[in-house]
Amino acid sequence: MIKYRSVLVVVACGAALGAPAVASAHDVSTSPTTSFTPPPMQYPFIAVSPAKSKAGEEVLVSVGCPVADLGEVKSMVLDHVGKFEVTSEDPVILGAVAHIDAKARPGFYAVTATCKTKPVTINLEVTAIPTPSSKPPKPTVSPVKPVPTGHSGPSARVGSGRQVSKIPVGAPQTGGGPFS
Repeated sequence: MIKYRSVLVVVACGAALGAPAVASAHDVSTSPTTSFTPPPMQYPFIAVSPAKSKAGEEVLVSVGCPVADLGEVKSMVLDHVGKFEVTSEDPVILGAVAHIDAKARPGFYAVTATCKTKPVTINLEVTAIPTPSSKPPKPTVSPVKPVPTGHSGPSARVGSGRQVSKIPVGAPQTGGGPFS
């Protein structure tokens, strides 16, 4: 009798666990969509491409703002901002090439545009320009002193000084154990 009770308990538990999953699968009231709807764009906006640049390079500054509402675009790291032109009609996006000051130090700099009365800001990262001295030094090979002939000292073997004193026996111990 105990065998049959165990089976009944297992079957009953399995049915109880499976029932909510089946019920929830049938309760779906909406059908899946076949098209993707992008989230609404925050307007106005500003973007700088590339977001990481070096001193002396040019970047593209894009501003999402109606043409008549675009005010000043400024940053302490940009020494010149070109004329903005429409690069997209819907939504209106204006773009201009800007030049990063050649003496700019590495760091993050705010680039701000004004659309009507609302300022929008993004960070531009100026990275360090690699210098020739910042390259790792080339490895040097130390010359090997020749052993004089007729020397009665210890023999000079290849790799001497790098050998272990005892040779290990058996498989390597990796610490895996029975639970790995």
